Amino acid sequence: MFERWKIDRRFAEIVGGIGLLLLAFAFDSGMSWLLAVAGIYLLSRQFTQTNRAMRGESSSTVPRFRGSGGRQREDETHLIDDAPEGSQIYTHARDAVLRAGLDPSTVPVLPVDLGLMVFTRDELPAVYRSRAVPDDVDFVQPFVQLRLATQATGKVRFEMIDADGQSVFIHEDMYNLHAGMNLVSPSARLPIHDAHAMHREWQMRISADGVLLAEHHFEWTESTEKVIRRHVQVDGELSNEMRQMLEDNRLEKMSLDELLGEQEEAPAQRARR
Repeated sequence: MFERWKIDRRFAEIVGGIGLLLLAFAFDSGMSWLLAVAGIYLLSRQFTQTNRAMRGESSSTVPRFRGSGGRQREDETHLIDDAPEGSQIYTHARDAVLRAGLDPSTVPVLPVDLGLMVFTRDELPAVYRSRAVPDDVDFVQPFVQLRLATQATGKVRFEMIDADGQSVFIHEDMYNLHAGMNLVSPSARLPIHDAHAMHREWQMRISADGVLLAEHHFEWTESTEKVIRRHVQVDGELSNEMRQMLEDNRLEKMSLDELLGEQEEAPAQRARR
């Protein structure tokens, strides 16, 4: 699937750190302390990465964004521990891997998180994993976090298929990936407009060197603005359905005021008697 790199960078840094420490002790000169500091830095760096790997952490972070406008900016999804060596994986990512016909416990390139970065006007991007995406956004950009057993280089392909089965987004780039977690996203976004078929769920497929890694499904939700616009006629007048709804709300409010008024008048009438 991927071509393995011949040089293990982590092993080289460990050997280099030990070598620098040996040189620092072997030579009595003013530069010995610099060699010792450099050697300690390389070894401590690898020690920190090893601890992170044991805890299932990664130097590549999952995208987390916050924005304005009252729109929720992050999904609340569940993490499970089905991944190899105790690494965590999101439930929706595991389901996407299973749809691709792969076993999450044995695949060497494992998507542990995936979804969409959603861009709306001047707001910061929002992350949508399993929630329905509002249909009034401007752009969507897929992402995936891949866990690799070893360093590799290869092509990662993103494809989005609409509700009518049409491919509306295809983008493929070459990536150099390291062992552990890798956050990957294409260098392109899909513009969203009313002509898109959003009446059923969409598919997002992620492949590596021609091998399907995950098939993620997501849906769209109609924005409040479009709901109102759908009930307003072309000439700007309200439709009969919208007019009836507003009339019902007005009658309900009037009847409630009358009821409260009667409750206030009752004690006064009893006092006059």
